[in-house]
Amino acid sequence: MKELEACPACSAIFTARKALVASGVGVNQNAFAARMQVRCPECRHVFTARTLHLFGFLSPNGLRWVVLGLVVACVVLAKVLPG
Repeated sequence: MKELEACPACSAIFTARKALVASGVGVNQNAFAARMQVRCPECRHVFTARTLHLFGFLSPNGLRWVVLGLVVACVVLAKVLPG
């Protein structure tokens, strides 16, 4: 699946995965504020990608809901299972 990104500086359209410069969490950010930086192949402008998703299909907001669901499932299982 191609994630097409548009450069905010020059409006060039390019594949975001091929232009990925950096991804991950900065020192002063939490785990849900992951930023994926891309560089425009035309004007070399670096900006945060809007179309890239974590693990290929999850947006940062989607990842937040998956993690929350896993935590809730663990708490429910801890209460239900005999211990």
